[in-house]
Amino acid sequence: MKKRSLFISLCLFIVISAILPGRTVRAEEVDAYVPYVTYCYDSHANGDWYVSPHAYVPEKDTDSVDMGLEVKLKDPSDLTCDKDGNLYIADTGNNRIVILDSELKVKNIISEYTDNSGETTGFNQPKAVFVNEQGDIYVGDTLNCRIVKYDKEGKLLQVIDSPSEEVLQKVIFEPSAIAVDNYDRIYVISQSTNMGVLTLDSEGVFQGFIGAEKTTGTFWDIVKDAFMSEEKKAKARQNVPTEYNNISIDDKGFLYVTSSAYDQSAQYNSMVNKSGTANPIKKLNPSGADVLKRNGPFNQGGDINYFYDCSRFIDVALGTDNVYSLLDQTGGKIFTYDGDGNLLYVFGGLGSSLGVFHMPVAITYYGDKILVLDARTASITSFIRTKYGNTIAEAIRLQNARKYTDAAEEWKNVLKENNTFEQAYRGIATSHMRLGDYKAAMENFRYGSDLEGYSEAYSSYRKGVMEHYMLLIPVVIALIVFLVGLASKKMKAVNEAGWNKQGPVTLKEELCYGWYVIFHPFDGFYELKRSRKGTVRGATIFLVLAVLEELFKQIGSGYIVTGRDWARVSIVDAFMSIGALVLLWTLANWGLTTLMDGKGKLKDIYIASCYALIPTILIGFPATILTNFCSSAELGFINIFCTAGYIWTLLLIFFGALVVNDYSLLKNIVTTAFSIIGMACIAFVSILTVNLFVSLFGFVQTITNEIVYRI
Repeated sequence: MKKRSLFISLCLFIVISAILPGRTVRAEEVDAYVPYVTYCYDSHANGDWYVSPHAYVPEKDTDSVDMGLEVKLKDPSDLTCDKDGNLYIADTGNNRIVILDSELKVKNIISEYTDNSGETTGFNQPKAVFVNEQGDIYVGDTLNCRIVKYDKEGKLLQVIDSPSEEVLQKVIFEPSAIAVDNYDRIYVISQSTNMGVLTLDSEGVFQGFIGAEKTTGTFWDIVKDAFMSEEKKAKARQNVPTEYNNISIDDKGFLYVTSSAYDQSAQYNSMVNKSGTANPIKKLNPSGADVLKRNGPFNQGGDINYFYDCSRFIDVALGTDNVYSLLDQTGGKIFTYDGDGNLLYVFGGLGSSLGVFHMPVAITYYGDKILVLDARTASITSFIRTKYGNTIAEAIRLQNARKYTDAAEEWKNVLKENNTFEQAYRGIATSHMRLGDYKAAMENFRYGSDLEGYSEAYSSYRKGVMEHYMLLIPVVIALIVFLVGLASKKMKAVNEAGWNKQGPVTLKEELCYGWYVIFHPFDGFYELKRSRKGTVRGATIFLVLAVLEELFKQIGSGYIVTGRDWARVSIVDAFMSIGALVLLWTLANWGLTTLMDGKGKLKDIYIASCYALIPTILIGFPATILTNFCSSAELGFINIFCTAGYIWTLLLIFFGALVVNDYSLLKNIVTTAFSIIGMACIAFVSILTVNLFVSLFGFVQTITNEIVYRI
């Protein structure tokens, strides 16, 4: 009886499972069904990411059977939708366009057309499909070298043949991606050209290329080109990788283009150093200029911790409120950014579970959902937005609508779920800026690591403070000038009294004499050597002060310089940047000048070199203090003064060596150059020796431990 009841229950379970539809994951039921980590980068991560709440979770996979297709999708390559909720798939391997309804069930299939010669022609590996606002369908019939236009009912409207060879200059017209603006201008990515985006008017007349990036050949390319025949040159030009691989267009006519043809190291450097032109995503205006905003700690280039395997973007999807998502085929991930170029979240991956992919090839927004087409599994994965993702979207919408107070409240709700999300702090700071609360804006811009925003808020805050204390500013400036003048007068008096003094100099006289040296280098260095106005004691004090100045720069520089609320203090770095260089210079110059009839002793060169550090000390300390009271625009003036101090110090070191060694100008130039080379050699040998002793110590320690353990 029990066996029969168990058998009946099992049968009922199987029947019910077959009748009921497949389970759809709700956004609230996240953790148990998500096979990937959602993450983001911040400004202090140094290439490491931090986990954030899920913004999107997988809903379901829809394959050919679920769509109701009799013939399974084969090598699909493009995916788009219209405003009515219909979905369009470029089923490349089956030479057709599959149209699905809002339930992702097959609605229509387009596979042929009547060309301009009157013949009925089937598609030949169509790789692109685009639908405009009116519902007109543009198909890139790739290997037939045509674009075919249909209305929303599938009725043929137009066949655009390849422009003539004379117009395209022997470029083969093979449309692999299409976008159409509100004026029916057609923008085409051709898989056989790297000349940029090909543009056609509404009649299909070729207008030109836009967005082509200038390239320069290496020296080796020039050498190879000189020995190549014209036939090989032509073949080499044909084998150049396609510059762009996909394209999308927003409602204002701006083109978003992706590329995977960049050198991996160039793309990585452009992303991390925020310089260079190897950007795999661009936003082109009508003239072809890249106007994409790039903010945040890194440029839009994908994952930054994969130097030799950078993200390969193969499609871009445009959402609402200037948000866009990039599909990375290398890692199967989706990178989403706001209109200012700030990274919002990253999710996805490679694998066989629901929510990860085998070979993703296309992405599109489907209302609030994101759909991804996988070529290998011939299926569409749909993702639904979570509460966290909805909160971010609402905050961005309110911010773009200039409802800053409401946007700030939404950003605060985001922080309740993810208190490390820098963009939320920037949003709150923007709200405070609009309300005139600049101090609160500064605080939140700090949390958001937004130096530009912080500088703007600080400038406004400082302006208000200065209005209250306007009368004190000239008083403070006059007091500083008076104190500097008084100190200069006192040091001048000490130096004048010391000219006729007999006996050893005091520490006070040694330090004050430095003021004379920096303004009278030839006489000053001569007296340092002849009359012993300075000693090793005084020189060492100046060297220590210079090291302390570097240390103070680490600790006391303003936020606008360091970009962080805390200081990375390293006494070793401070010493190596000043103290070690002075000691290396002293040893190298003395070792060389003893072989070239130099008159200076080791002590003389050391003293002269240390006294030459005084301009760096006098300028460095106040400059570091001033960085706490300046904006980013004013920082350049402080850098000019600091640079002037370094140049002043280098000139003093040069003239100090000239005077101490009693050299001519030309001979001192030669010895200085060789001394710099000697510094490099000494540093190399020192590092090598240290590494050798470390290795030897490790070897001895290993042997000792082995003996102890065996005993």
